[in-house]
Amino acid sequence: MKALIFGISGQDGSNKLGNNARERAVEKFSEKKISEAIVGKKRINKTEKINIHKKFNLDSYIFYPAQFWAHKNHIYILNGLRLLETKYGMKISAIFSGNDMGNKHYVERYASKLGLKDRVHFPGYVSDEEMIELYRQSIALVMPSYFGPTNIPPMEAFKLGVPVLYSDKKGLRDQVGNTALLIDLKEPNSMAINLKAIIENKDLWERLVNLGYEKYRYYQDFGHTKILNDIFKNFSIKRIAWD
Repeated sequence: MKALIFGISGQDGSNKLGNNARERAVEKFSEKKISEAIVGKKRINKTEKINIHKKFNLDSYIFYPAQFWAHKNHIYILNGLRLLETKYGMKISAIFSGNDMGNKHYVERYASKLGLKDRVHFPGYVSDEEMIELYRQSIALVMPSYFGPTNIPPMEAFKLGVPVLYSDKKGLRDQVGNTALLIDLKEPNSMAINLKAIIENKDLWERLVNLGYEKYRYYQDFGHTKILNDIFKNFSIKRIAWD
């Protein structure tokens, strides 16, 4: 996926998130019942150029931008969504953007096996503009990747005011600290529990949004170049493992 945090500052008011995060969080959960957020009652911000809910004909959804490698662990999200429905009665969708690197068909078949075919969407490679809205209109970024720790999507979500569910693995948890909800990759129910908490608890949602933006500002001050150098260095080490 594209490294949006290096290109979107100043577009659609995204650089003003720190000033209006509280207002946006309250607006997002201002409906009569918290549960209405699950059935498509979230308002569309006037600055949003693409209505994701209308485009994909869905209600509430989680987002995961990642190429379809096995280690990206899309299967974990599907299992978590199924548990969220069967154990807690919450039906939400998922959007997986990214190119197929050999594992997409398996993910599609697995979604069908779990009865989630109509709620999981695969838009492929998307434009920067659509990527921004895919983040902003989602319930959360869910990233159960086995690899890290210098992953870009959490930083993009932090900047755009989106809560993050992230792998509870050494290195990865250090990247996000207390700004994300950690998920046990051996237990998809931990994803379901954390999603349920975000949906039902507006104070938790707001706290994660504000902490996330603070974390983004920290990395921004730390230097984008340093982050990129770490990413390229880590990738080069892993890249020599295959032809």
